Amino acid sequence: MVTMLKSLIDGLSGRKSRDSVAAEPVEAVPHTQMTVMFPEKEAEPADLPPTLGFVAHQAVLDRQQRVVAYLFAVREGRIGEAAADRRRQLDSLLLSTLHKMEVFRLLAYRRAFVHLSVASLALPAVSELPAHSVVVVLEPAGDEALTEADLERVAELKEAGLRFALEPARFDAVVLVERLRDRLFGLVDFMVLDFAASASKVLSPLLDQLPKRYPKARWFARNIGSAEDMELSLRGPASQRFAIFHGVYLTNARHLPTGKVDSSQMRVLEIMRLLRCNADPRELEAQFKLDSLLLFKLLRFVNAPVNGLSRKVLSIEESLMLLGRDSLFKWLSLLLFTARRDDGHSQGLLEKSLIRARFMERLGDYRGNRLEAEHLFLTGMFSLLAALLNASLADALEPLELPAPVAEALLAQKGLFAPYFQLAVACEQNDQIRVPVLARQLELDIELINRYHADAVLWAQEVLSDNGVAGDPDSI
Repeated sequence: MVTMLKSLIDGLSGRKSRDSVAAEPVEAVPHTQMTVMFPEKEAEPADLPPTLGFVAHQAVLDRQQRVVAYLFAVREGRIGEAAADRRRQLDSLLLSTLHKMEVFRLLAYRRAFVHLSVASLALPAVSELPAHSVVVVLEPAGDEALTEADLERVAELKEAGLRFALEPARFDAVVLVERLRDRLFGLVDFMVLDFAASASKVLSPLLDQLPKRYPKARWFARNIGSAEDMELSLRGPASQRFAIFHGVYLTNARHLPTGKVDSSQMRVLEIMRLLRCNADPRELEAQFKLDSLLLFKLLRFVNAPVNGLSRKVLSIEESLMLLGRDSLFKWLSLLLFTARRDDGHSQGLLEKSLIRARFMERLGDYRGNRLEAEHLFLTGMFSLLAALLNASLADALEPLELPAPVAEALLAQKGLFAPYFQLAVACEQNDQIRVPVLARQLELDIELINRYHADAVLWAQEVLSDNGVAGDPDSI
């Protein structure tokens, strides 16, 4: 399987975009992607593997910068120039992989944008897509012209509940009958505007023309790569049309503009310090009495259905008795991300931290060492603390007195837990070289990594949903 992997999902166009820029190993929160590697020499369609291999996701955010959807697509060189038959083969493989690896279970709390060519809409698997949760991003059908039959198929699938998106610039570059193009554009729910393209040559004309020509479609800002891009999409011409956003600027960890640590976050750090010092439960309760909202949030985390407790916990003392100090410390780490007034950026950091933490914990459990699994969870959970607290990672971790292997992995990228942490980041970054190398180093099967990563994504969604801090996928 590993030898069959090659890159997937850089996006709608075949050109290299700013999304491909590598992120820093600790601070960055890069978007993860659906991935496939093929051999160096292009294989014939008959030689394609039964699935694409490692599966991950690429985040799509709402206006509050909360994750509400994932992006899936095939990329093989300049995919838009591939022959229609070849593209149908690849799209069929993409759909087969999504089903076989049960990717759609991730859509209980999210939506999916699946890139398919117009030529692939006749595939039987398209009709089996969960219509409520999927938006098909249409791409040109390679060397085939758009036909009346294509439009009828789009209308038929739309009648069945499936929604559609497309990037106008991609279709304007294809020789199409204008009447058919206008009818196709009139059927889509989202217009995708690529900020990696030249604003003067591509975006500006579209921003002027689209609202009048297609008044019902909402806009999807793709490849947001800077604060200026985001400013244009939120406050530029017809900015109210932009509903969802994607890009390296949004998915990389960055310091919040205040430059200050919230007082509630400072209190959580102090409580965590007291826990590590084996302080008396009364000292912990005294801290919570200074901020009753923190206790409410903590008990909501602890009592969430995803934890499967046998009875409801109502106090700090009960939490200590039922969970123990290490588990309570783990759940307190979630409060660091939710203590601040709700903002999408902190929620994004929380989701990525939870995915890292759960993924690494599962790998520890697989090894059969529960204590190491707990420490691996902490390694992933605190890996983005610097961005959250507007501090260096060393300063952010200092009051927590973390176990030595955790601190060593985060601060020096060394020690027992470092390969697990590096694997979690490599999975996020869709690092087609590092994932198999680290898998061999840790003696882990790629399919096990794939399953545990998908499990971690789903678990993080459940935690966020149970605690009321998730985005609303129905908003799109």
